[in-house]
Amino acid sequence: MPPVDVSRFLSKADEALKKRNYDYAIQMYREALISAPGNADARRNYRLALIRKYDEQGYPSSLFGGLGAMKTLVMTKDPLKLIEETEKSIEKDPKNIKYNLRVAEALAALNHHEASVAVLEFVFKSSEGGGNDLSVLKLLAREYVSVKKTKEAQQILNKAQKLAPNDKDVKELAKNIAAQGMLDTVGSAKSSYELVKNAGQAADLEKRQKMVLDANDIDGLLAQEEEKLKANPMDRRAIREIAKLLEKKKAYDKAHERLMAFVQVDPSALEIAEEAANVKNRGFDYKMAQCRLKAQQEPQNAQGWLQKEQQFAAAKKAFALDEFGRQVEAAPTDMDKRFRFGQALFDTGRFEDSFKHLQKAKASPKHAKAVNVMMANCLVHMNRLEMAEQQFSIAEKLLTPDDIDLQKALNYARADLSERKGDLPGALEGFRTLYLDDAEFRDVEKRIDSLKKRLGQG
Repeated sequence: MPPVDVSRFLSKADEALKKRNYDYAIQMYREALISAPGNADARRNYRLALIRKYDEQGYPSSLFGGLGAMKTLVMTKDPLKLIEETEKSIEKDPKNIKYNLRVAEALAALNHHEASVAVLEFVFKSSEGGGNDLSVLKLLAREYVSVKKTKEAQQILNKAQKLAPNDKDVKELAKNIAAQGMLDTVGSAKSSYELVKNAGQAADLEKRQKMVLDANDIDGLLAQEEEKLKANPMDRRAIREIAKLLEKKKAYDKAHERLMAFVQVDPSALEIAEEAANVKNRGFDYKMAQCRLKAQQEPQNAQGWLQKEQQFAAAKKAFALDEFGRQVEAAPTDMDKRFRFGQALFDTGRFEDSFKHLQKAKASPKHAKAVNVMMANCLVHMNRLEMAEQQFSIAEKLLTPDDIDLQKALNYARADLSERKGDLPGALEGFRTLYLDDAEFRDVEKRIDSLKKRLGQG
């Protein structure tokens, strides 16, 4: 049976959500779900609308539903009825892990795997503890496999392996995901692990997928890839595998060095050069994280470690500026590279230069939303305040309820604009609203404290 068209409901709901007409948006998402219980967008955005409503208006009592709701859930065996009854409890407690997990399981049982993924992703990102709930992680990894998102499944599996390395289900998932990765590569339509014919190949594949490889594992796999590269110095797959294994040893600089040496041999390997840049950046991130950890472990040396972290952060920005500038020069029509160069310029405070490159990158459908948000930010920093207002309107029209991070960036820039225009109460309200949504977003807490002092509020 073809899926029911509920686009009219979703269109009305999305528009209402943008206008903060939450009750109408929730009603329209409900209507869509009645007709199409497997619609992933409706499942996801229904929850988003509830959260936005309660963030602004306050949450209902956590005691709602209690035993009565649970009794209904236990007695109901029909998956659709179970979903319907559980959603009534979710309406009052949208971040509840247990209720959302029940809905996701029922959707999976009905083969509504995309919708199940939408619910689980929501829990993973929005519910307190959702990102570390083993039941959520196992089901999300399994559902990612069902919708052929093998890379995402592996990422979730990695978290599950950290939490429960000896869990039977986790071990079985590792086999299934490893097999799916191989089957994706060879283009097979089958998905069972037992269909991987070559036992040695399967064992090797499983070893590569392990979250933690011991030194012998890594050295053994490195030796295999080095032999391949020796036999064929132009083997791009081999050099990529070597870099991945070196990363597992935390040898980021060595991995970057090997990748760039390969590019010297094969200058046409542009994707290898890009991967080298990514490895270098991951190396900076790792070093900064280690500095923060050391600062916690050695309070007496905390200042020195935090200064070192700032040095790595500055080096990362300088590297990005140089690297993406080089990439744009080599491929001036590549809008993805130009966007990243614009980002790097923005991060180093070169807002006018950033704006010019972002203007060109607007042509990229992939980055159009982010580009327009960053252009608005550039105009704010350039003190082109009226033009910034116009750019805000353009960016706002492009965003959807799913663009949560971009919406935060836009709201931050709006609050910044209000402060620059002298509207301190408006700026304070803007930053407070953002703080309620994400207390750790950039320096929002410091901005609030600064504005309160300027307004004489303590």
